Amino acid sequence: MQKTLPQGQNYCRRCQKILPQKDFYGAVDCGFVDKNGHMSICKKCIQNMYDEIFKNTQSMEKTIHKLCVSLNIEYSNDAVSAMRDHINTLLENGKKVHSFFGIYKMKLVAVKKSMDKSEKVDQTYKDIGTIYIKSPIDTTKVPIPDEVRQFWGEDLTDDAIRYLEGQYVNFKQNHQADTYAKKVLLREVCFILSDIKQLRSDEDASINDIKNLEYTLQNLLGELAITPKGISKTLEKDTGQESFGLWIRDIEKSEPAQWLSTDPRGDMYRDVGNVESYFEKFFVRPMKNFIMNSKDFNIEDTDDFSDNDEFVSEYDEDISFTGIDEDKNNGE
Repeated sequence: MQKTLPQGQNYCRRCQKILPQKDFYGAVDCGFVDKNGHMSICKKCIQNMYDEIFKNTQSMEKTIHKLCVSLNIEYSNDAVSAMRDHINTLLENGKKVHSFFGIYKMKLVAVKKSMDKSEKVDQTYKDIGTIYIKSPIDTTKVPIPDEVRQFWGEDLTDDAIRYLEGQYVNFKQNHQADTYAKKVLLREVCFILSDIKQLRSDEDASINDIKNLEYTLQNLLGELAITPKGISKTLEKDTGQESFGLWIRDIEKSEPAQWLSTDPRGDMYRDVGNVESYFEKFFVRPMKNFIMNSKDFNIEDTDDFSDNDEFVSEYDEDISFTGIDEDKNNGE
């Protein structure tokens, strides 16, 4: 029994998966092989094929040509040239290129101005004869976000913005810039570093110009408190604070916490086993009696008489023996 694919689905013969038809490019053979109107290899697999071929050829033209041969699609030098211009425009606008073959397939139709776009035209591979190869485009650079470009200026080149942004990030990673004023000064520092770099690469630049910029740079760094002298003091301060903090942490982890001397519970844990009292009674007192020939034999704790003291204080008053006094008075 013949199995059919679900409606709106297509089978990729490379990754061998059933995927939605939107994941496939439109067919170019007018239904001669691809009756469903879609190519038999999905977009993701075609991009993977492009990446694999480009690693070996390092040429956009050669890569597209080999893909066209493998996928049975027409190759056009004009379409590849239009593709290069389109990719350069995307990169200049800070956008990332995801589908190289999709751009080529779109330009393959666009460059044929006389072709009726409403009709299906056979665009299968034909021998081109000559392939015009140009210098490769570096598509590995990360696109510059719009907010970064606005921060440094729309009139700067991508290389200049990348250099300024790199210096700015390095400063922020090592120094605090939490206010708008500090960010403005830090931005000016990066511009001066860029100017110094350009002057040093210019053979006609004078040493005085470079020194003037370096002097301005030192003043700005001083305003930000990140001069070499200020940095050393900050490092010493931070190191001291860190060492003190580590010392406190070790005390808290390895030593028991004590009560404050002003707290009535201050001696609660000072001598839990009552060793000091034992030492006083059975070592210090006998040695004192032996050496000094004293007679200190009272070794009882005062705490043992606490109850007796309360008893005595309770009855500590003049006691009259009324019965005896009455007998004496009667006898007299």
